Amino acid sequence: MIHATEELLAELRRIAGPDNVVTEAGPLEALSKDFYWYSPVLRRLLDAKRADAVVRPRALAELRGIVAACARAGAPVVARGAGTGNYGQCVPLHGGIVVDLSRLDRILSLEGGVARVEPGVRLGTVEAAARAAGWELRCMPSTWVKATMGGFLCGGSGGIGSITWGGINAPGNVKSVTILTCEENPRLIRLEEEETLKALHTYGTTGLLVETEMRLAPKVDYDQLIFSARDWDRLLDWTDAAARRAEWRKRLVTQFEWPVPSFFKPLQRHLKADEHATFLLVDRAQAGEVVRDAEAAGIACAYHSPLLDPPRPPFLTDFTWNHTTLWAIQSDPAFTYLQAGFGPDFRGQFAELARRFPGEILLHLEWTVGNSKMLHATADSAAIVAVGGIPLVRFRSEERLAEILECCREIGIFIANPHTFYLEEGGRHTNISEKRALKAEVDPKGLLNPGKMRTYPYNPFDTPGATA
Repeated sequence: MIHATEELLAELRRIAGPDNVVTEAGPLEALSKDFYWYSPVLRRLLDAKRADAVVRPRALAELRGIVAACARAGAPVVARGAGTGNYGQCVPLHGGIVVDLSRLDRILSLEGGVARVEPGVRLGTVEAAARAAGWELRCMPSTWVKATMGGFLCGGSGGIGSITWGGINAPGNVKSVTILTCEENPRLIRLEEEETLKALHTYGTTGLLVETEMRLAPKVDYDQLIFSARDWDRLLDWTDAAARRAEWRKRLVTQFEWPVPSFFKPLQRHLKADEHATFLLVDRAQAGEVVRDAEAAGIACAYHSPLLDPPRPPFLTDFTWNHTTLWAIQSDPAFTYLQAGFGPDFRGQFAELARRFPGEILLHLEWTVGNSKMLHATADSAAIVAVGGIPLVRFRSEERLAEILECCREIGIFIANPHTFYLEEGGRHTNISEKRALKAEVDPKGLLNPGKMRTYPYNPFDTPGATA
């Protein structure tokens, strides 16, 4: 069903300008998609989905007019940032209007260790400006150069920096968010501190994010380090210990099982065949101590380079978090991935996965703290370092993938399932009732990204089999 009537399109062109209403097939296809194709399941479900039109507002006043017009017309509204997400967050299940927020990209202030920004600002822009002012982002995805703040907060959870500060749900990281309701007379609602959590990681189902205050961390000058070893257990023991060394100031702790490092083509001259690898970002003043500690444990340092300031390549972060999956798929399209939080007996869980699925799962580990979505954690997890990760899976069939997911659940591995577009199935939402209540308040007609919040009782566009 086409929801973008000629009347609605005419009004959107009047509000945003003709050049900022996209209906041509090629651009419309591109702006209706993200990196959902990392999952063969989502590729099957979402390949045919696209918007009726994409609108690119330049200011809040335009956005308000666009939302009001869609509310009057009863058209679905799906928010889009840079499209770097992986779960089909910005893919419209029922057509309608995709609102591209990338032009609302101002840094409004950087004061007192807080960045107040519009949703379309790129995290790379914020990071550069923050570092120039003596600060840095607390956490950011591996796509930080291109990803937008709004897209990260509405679709992401953690990333680089989470080893020290946790993810976006960790207490204090997000100071406030301001959202725009989807009504004929849209309202602004500001949520502060803990109240922000009900608007985070909700795929734009609970209002359109129009402004954010994110707390920053004091700037650290980092060195980028690669360590390698043939002995997986030796490297794992050292990496885990390094992650838990509170006195070492870190922004990244990542370990890869061979042959994952072989997928990183630009790094091949630094990596040895059949050797597992650990990537670290550590305080430059402590890098020498870290290298000496590794060498004393029989771990070789294969690469040591400063992270330039202002930020510019090369970035080891381009090979971590879900960038790892992209490098693997580019090497072999049969790869897909999981998002896992391992328990205290993570070594035993690794061994059980290897026993049950020999050769099918390659370990890619990320260490985090706080209340990140990927933590296998308890209520006092703010003080706990946990082993999570994004293991690679050699995809055989959807049935085999389901077996792997069930095995993970059986042996106590928390899975934030990346093979679903349903909000609730892609992460841990202990506050889902609060998120449903917020959606009911801000989206009375059920127009915001309909179909993505599976437990929400009302979807005016749903028909049997439409999103199965």
